[in-house]
Amino acid sequence: MTQKPQHHDRSQEDLLAKAMARALDQGTDALPSRVTARLAQMREQALSHQKQWQSALQLAGQSTHRAMGSLFGDSFGSATDWRRWAASAGILLLTGAFMFWQAQTQIEDLASEDSALLSEALPPNALIDKGFQTWLSSGTPAETD
Repeated sequence: MTQKPQHHDRSQEDLLAKAMARALDQGTDALPSRVTARLAQMREQALSHQKQWQSALQLAGQSTHRAMGSLFGDSFGSATDWRRWAASAGILLLTGAFMFWQAQTQIEDLASEDSALLSEALPPNALIDKGFQTWLSSGTPAETD
């Protein structure tokens, strides 16, 4: 399987784009002046929205940089910076260990309940009884007739 070079694909895309632009430009001469004025107005509006969006993104980037600088210090690599990273990593490690411990405790509790149920001397018919199934799903004993 052979691949065409990227340069060749790019030049074809450029040629196609130029041809489309020429065709669109030729078609604008036939449009009424009211339509071309409206199109120009919409283009200006779109460009102003784009400028507002770009300035908002730039402002957000500056705010994020300022917040990161105040959180981790302006000079990355300093001793204070490494202490903050180490403290953050320690907190994350402790949180992960606590969550793992909680999950293991829950698994052990469920396993002990299962083994207690299975080790009791129940006749096999009790396991398929509807009242037993209801008790298992609700956790409360079902009323018997």
